[in-house]
Amino acid sequence: MKRHTLLLLILLNAALAAALAWLWLDPKGGLRNTHWQPPPAQKIDFAAMVPPLPPIGHTDTSQFIAMLDRPVFSVTRRPPPPPPPVEVQDNLSSAKLYGIYVGEGSGGVILQIAGKNRRLRLHESIEGWTLQSIQGRVASFSRNGAQRQLQLQRSKLDANTGAPMPQPPAPSVVSPAPAPAPAPAPADAPAASAPAPAPASPTPPAARDKPAPDAKPASTRLRPTFGGTVVR
Repeated sequence: MKRHTLLLLILLNAALAAALAWLWLDPKGGLRNTHWQPPPAQKIDFAAMVPPLPPIGHTDTSQFIAMLDRPVFSVTRRPPPPPPPVEVQDNLSSAKLYGIYVGEGSGGVILQIAGKNRRLRLHESIEGWTLQSIQGRVASFSRNGAQRQLQLQRSKLDANTGAPMPQPPAPSVVSPAPAPAPAPAPADAPAASAPAPAPASPTPPAARDKPAPDAKPASTRLRPTFGGTVVR
């Protein structure tokens, strides 16, 4: 039994070796498929990769209009009222033109609008108004077909005539009132006698005879010096 199994395995290996030799070797004994050949290019069709869209057909929009007329999440099933129109405040009507400057191919104005001083060049806009042109002392603005002009006012010369300002009045000096004179004494009244001076206190004899401590005899006093020599 073992001998038949061993013989069968040998025959099977020989058949496999012959099959491999037939696949790898050509009739001349050389190796097959030793040179690589690039495959042909394949064209990619992107349209086939995208799913087709449904055809364009007619859609009944009346259903959408009915949903808008009767909204589902509204208590009254009525659309909300439209918002009131926004009133645009026209601040250019109260604007004041303070200055105009013109250069080569450019120019502009200086004006006060809405309480603020602004500088605006030609063809620039402010609050919807566009500066279109400058002619002399007049600046022209436009907005949605409407035209408006601002004129540069001349300064009023009578506001400051150059007269000197009035001087304030000098302060008045109030002199004090004179004191009232004393009333005259009656004739029969006795004249008041002046007070007598107090008598001077007598100097004791010991104090008169005793010389002052800092006093020196006339013979011992120094005289002025002349040339560094003391003259006695």
